[in-house]
Amino acid sequence: MARTATQELGNESVRMGLGPPMDLAELPAPPPFNLRNFVKMLGVGAILVSVSIGSGEWLLGPAAVIQYGPQLLWIVTIATILQTVFNLETQRYTLYTGEPVMVGLMRLPPGRWLWGPLWILLTVVSIGPGWALASATALAAMALGRMPEQADKAWVIALGIVAMVLVMAVVSFGQRVERTLARVSTVAIVFIFASLLIFDLWLVPFEWWGKIAAGFFNFGFLPAAKGGQGVDWILLGGFAAYAATGGIFNMATSNWMRDRGWGMGSQVGYIPSLIGGRRIEVSETGKVFRLTEENLRRFWEWMRYARWEQWTLYFIGCMLGMYFSVLLAAGLIAPGTKVGGWAVAARQAEAVAQHLGTFGWYWVLLIGFWVLWGTQLNATDAAVRHLTDLLWNLGPAFRRLARQDIRLIYYVILAVVTLWMAYLFVVGTPLGLVLLVSNAAGLVFVIGGLMVLWLNSTLLPRELRPNWVNQLLLLLLAVFYGFFVYKAIAAALAG
Repeated sequence: MARTATQELGNESVRMGLGPPMDLAELPAPPPFNLRNFVKMLGVGAILVSVSIGSGEWLLGPAAVIQYGPQLLWIVTIATILQTVFNLETQRYTLYTGEPVMVGLMRLPPGRWLWGPLWILLTVVSIGPGWALASATALAAMALGRMPEQADKAWVIALGIVAMVLVMAVVSFGQRVERTLARVSTVAIVFIFASLLIFDLWLVPFEWWGKIAAGFFNFGFLPAAKGGQGVDWILLGGFAAYAATGGIFNMATSNWMRDRGWGMGSQVGYIPSLIGGRRIEVSETGKVFRLTEENLRRFWEWMRYARWEQWTLYFIGCMLGMYFSVLLAAGLIAPGTKVGGWAVAARQAEAVAQHLGTFGWYWVLLIGFWVLWGTQLNATDAAVRHLTDLLWNLGPAFRRLARQDIRLIYYVILAVVTLWMAYLFVVGTPLGLVLLVSNAAGLVFVIGGLMVLWLNSTLLPRELRPNWVNQLLLLLLAVFYGFFVYKAIAAALAG
């Protein structure tokens, strides 16, 4: 039977679940909570919003709403609430232990030799080059002066490979990878949101503002088959999963929190950049704090920062990102239009160009490139750091091979992932690849929601466990996404 962290082995170590004991260390105090300090500590939420606005807001949200109507947007409301709670529960574990939550799941029975391969597999199937390839369609459209078609596939693939090489370059420079991602994401978010707001105010009829807003509260609506065509449940399943962030990318919030040094993350090390970073000693396991009155007060102050970041920057950012993106597409593209193929990232630009000409065409394509390439950047890092942390903690053999330098594991995996995605460029289409990994994200929410609930409700000390509301919401997360996973699998099997 798994033992909780309150059952100490000795004065300096704690047994937690089936993994190796954790050393006791000091929990640092967060800065006093005020607006100035809160703004200075933002970062993880910016990365998550940057991931969310790529596939859900720019691709799948407009595609689903144009095809079936804004009444579908209630799915975004439910998904964003549930994903925000899921993010906070992954962060709860990391604030106490310093371990990324996916590593923590290895402590659940029967142990890492079952859960390790499972989560490696789920991570691999959840990452793809669809965002880079979609961003390449935006670049190709800028070069061609029109939307790319199947005949332009080679040109788009070449630009997609360039986009992936640029991803590798960005995560290779700086002091630590997480800090570089936060800075790039912040710049991208400001540009994207400002541009979308300008276009929406400039071009979208006022009546659409209310229609789109009402859709977020039209709870329970689901489209019905009509005209001899069934409902595209694969599109809707992907839309639900990426309505906010999506599966393993939500779980990476705990990895980025560890690297940012929140809570006990400051005691275990981080993944430094290849160029500009220095070798960092990363702990082989997490570290926990004594359950003193002062440490408990500090823990809940850290959680206060996490909650404010998630419910302000992340929740509001995801909702506004979806609203502004869908508003632009639905207000300018004819209802019922099926968006897909090689033109998926350029459809909005085509619609804007009808009103603003060449200027609008290039501006919206530039937005699309930043949205989609930024998603590929952060999504690639999320998958690679999941695999890195899993291998680093699975056993000493991997640490010896890397000569105790976690950067070697990270960048070798990054190179392998990049080669794998270059192959996928050739065999897939942008929207097809995004739909594949987005539906895999729905499965991650089903499994991950139940396992995070199990982890935090049984292995954390009683003083730190989630309340019954959060436990219920994690169950609802699994049920909500279980429905869409079932419908998508049934649709796939039906051909």
